[in-house]
Amino acid sequence: MAQDIQSRAVRVYYANFEATLQEVARVCSEVHALALERGGEAWAMLVDLGLTEALTNVIRHGYGEVQNGRVTLVCLVTAHQWQLKLSDCGNPIPQALLHQADRSVFDFNPDDLHSIPEHGMGLALIHKCFDSVDYQVRMDSNELLLTKNLNFPAA
Repeated sequence: MAQDIQSRAVRVYYANFEATLQEVARVCSEVHALALERGGEAWAMLVDLGLTEALTNVIRHGYGEVQNGRVTLVCLVTAHQWQLKLSDCGNPIPQALLHQADRSVFDFNPDDLHSIPEHGMGLALIHKCFDSVDYQVRMDSNELLLTKNLNFPAA
């Protein structure tokens, strides 16, 4: 499926940037503006929220204390879907966390502070914002592929 979209998609955004929170804010703002034009406010907010979480995770957990880390973001668009491809050279996401990143992490009593999970909410949030989340560790980089379908009202 990932290859299929890439063969018929148009690249609407590309950024190779320093892994800092300031750069995340800039990049997410630019992507949000593009998403707003394409899918409306609610749709753009989900893209923005999920992308911000993913990029923040790369910086805080992937690179940690490492200085001079870089992130590449490519946004591919078809008539019915957006695909955001993030690449970095930081520490990969541990497999155990990937398998725990389901939406059940949000099943807690908000009135009981002890029931609120301390970890794992970021990946679950990313999964909630996007229709498909794929992650691969390659020889020279980590690749996170976030896909968001464009939902059009029935005619």
